[in-house]
Amino acid sequence: MQDSHQKKVRYIKGTLIGISLFIGLFYTILFCAYAINSPLGKDDASFLISFERGEKLEHFLSRLDERGVHINPLLFRIYLKATGHSRDLKAGEYKICGRDSIKTLTRNLVETRINLRRVTVSEGLNMFDVAELMTQKSIVSDPQAFLEAAADKPLLEKLNIHAPNAEGYLSPETYYFPKHTPAASVVEKMVHTFWEKLPQDLEYRCRKVGLTLYQAIILASLIQKETFMKSEMPLISAVYHNRLRKGMRLQADPTVIYAARLFPGKKLLKLSHHDLQIDSPYNTYKHRGLPPGPICNPSIDAIIAAVEPAPVDYLYFVSKGDGSHRFSHTLTEHNRAVWKYLKGSRLRAPHNHKRDKG
Repeated sequence: MQDSHQKKVRYIKGTLIGISLFIGLFYTILFCAYAINSPLGKDDASFLISFERGEKLEHFLSRLDERGVHINPLLFRIYLKATGHSRDLKAGEYKICGRDSIKTLTRNLVETRINLRRVTVSEGLNMFDVAELMTQKSIVSDPQAFLEAAADKPLLEKLNIHAPNAEGYLSPETYYFPKHTPAASVVEKMVHTFWEKLPQDLEYRCRKVGLTLYQAIILASLIQKETFMKSEMPLISAVYHNRLRKGMRLQADPTVIYAARLFPGKKLLKLSHHDLQIDSPYNTYKHRGLPPGPICNPSIDAIIAAVEPAPVDYLYFVSKGDGSHRFSHTLTEHNRAVWKYLKGSRLRAPHNHKRDKG
């Protein structure tokens, strides 16, 4: 009887211990599930933070804690171990939100859901402008790195660019890049976008007007810097085509501004008479024909206008002061238009070809 009683007591104790362990395990799992899926911060505010290559996890979690995102290091490591992701965390810049949980944070770090920086490259920016823009957005480390990549001969050959640099081929577009993208990758993406957007029959259209593709891009860059009005681009193209055909200098102010930009540390916003004497093959006041390369990165509209000039015989144009231009056939007409512009504005010099002596 005593043995039977002891067995019964041991059975009850074992059952109670088992139930206690089960309840403890159940609540532990419940707690862990709650902790893993609970928001790590107190609000929905988000911020960017980098998980550096080689950085210790504790240091990263400590930096998150300073930003109001609190993670239990032990629980985080247990979760990583349990899910098999201990060695899968990727370095990069991430957007962290206060409502993120350990589960969502881990998914972001493992699946490399790196924050992408949005950058819009406007039509008419030159490669120096693009280099500064990419640096301001922390996409590339510094402007010089971008400019070096844009002039890298092996990269240019790979991208089918037979020119000293990628000026003219850096397609205006809205891009998304992660922080600290290699400059060569940025240049490559922009040039690929250029080729993708270029009409397939453009080289044929170039030949019809006696231009190579590169010359068309050069001419398009001048057109782009003169106007952003699509309707005026074929007219400005016609002026340049007519002047080239007659052997006249193009006398385009934007080429002089670009020539000055090629001198380290010099950047012109307005031209003076002295600036027109800049000794550069880009100075179309001193040299006949097209400049040796593009002066900006033109839109596809400007490129098409370069090979499809309007059927007009204009030789001159001047700004009206409202973004549009007045076109003239003769120097006499042009001088009257310049005088009218000067009389109306009195505040700034005429835009283009105002210094033309014929």
